[in-house]
Amino acid sequence: MFEASLGPPQHHQNLTIFPILVEEERELPYGLMAEALSMGILTIAEKDGGHVPYLLATNTAIHPILILDGEQLIGAKQNRMTNRSIILPPNSITEIPVSCMEEGRWHFVSDDFAPAPQHAPSKVRKKAREIEARSSIDAAIRGQGARTSHRDLAQAQGMVWEEIRNFEDKLGRASDTGALNSVFESRRSELPHWIRAFPLLLGQIGLLAFQGKVPLGMDAVGSPKLYREVHERVLTGYVLDALEGRSRPDPVYSPGPTGGPREDRRPDRDDRRQPAIEPAPSVFAERFIEQMKDADRTPSESVGMGEYRILKGNVVGSELVDQDKLVHLSAFPADDRAGFWNRPGQARPTGPTNPRGGRIARPSQRKGRY
Repeated sequence: MFEASLGPPQHHQNLTIFPILVEEERELPYGLMAEALSMGILTIAEKDGGHVPYLLATNTAIHPILILDGEQLIGAKQNRMTNRSIILPPNSITEIPVSCMEEGRWHFVSDDFAPAPQHAPSKVRKKAREIEARSSIDAAIRGQGARTSHRDLAQAQGMVWEEIRNFEDKLGRASDTGALNSVFESRRSELPHWIRAFPLLLGQIGLLAFQGKVPLGMDAVGSPKLYREVHERVLTGYVLDALEGRSRPDPVYSPGPTGGPREDRRPDRDDRRQPAIEPAPSVFAERFIEQMKDADRTPSESVGMGEYRILKGNVVGSELVDQDKLVHLSAFPADDRAGFWNRPGQARPTGPTNPRGGRIARPSQRKGRY
């Protein structure tokens, strides 16, 4: 679909970022959710006075608007997270699938939603992708051709709440209603020096993130111009993952005598007291990219414009394609394949092959086709 490469790794504390780069500017004809909400050409509100897994998005613009999975919406009856990447058609009203991000509130604080300044952490976002992958397998068993519905995403709600509680346990409960956004607000002062450690590069369309040597996930948007607008928001979600990860053992950062994980708790909030953690090697990034490319891709019922596909295998994720152009891809390590990711020597990539014809090159090759 386009030429892309992994840039040199950027590293701070326990977080390593591999930028995903292209050499040419590519345009996608979409507005972005946050800007559209601030301009008033997009409103997102409760459906029928309040229905947890769905909201109504009203696009009054003459152009499509892109919503990325993992965007947080603040207000109305309870904070939510978008569960899919969606292209809203011009002049349309679309029912969008969401997860609740605030378990303890169900009353209006505003008529409509406002965008949060950060994406949800990958550990929260991937719960929806895991449900999609599982539903795809179940659909195939039932003889439905592996085709799933966005309505399956409602099953992820309990898993999302559990993960939010994990963040509160590690980073401190900051809200009586269990709002994930309040955890972000309580750590806001720590974020600027993290963000500065991962500057946006020319031609960047996404990133691949590691906590220690364990992959957190990747995001790629099909246009450098669009990605520039969401870089800090997407990055902040991964920073929250890293902050949460500092308060529990890294499963591969400190191997025990048999090669398995060793307890090595690091609860202190002060960066200066954190032990140095070496960056994830480039071969780890190559391995993740190979697994992303080799993942099974199955179609799912689309919301809005474009074609939506579910990724499953050693990674779970999704890709949204419109008119044969990649719009957004997200991929995360599958929890049920944790043993694969904890064995650094297994399945190292042998070459940039891909049955779909796509490719992201390893850093040493600098250039590939995706």
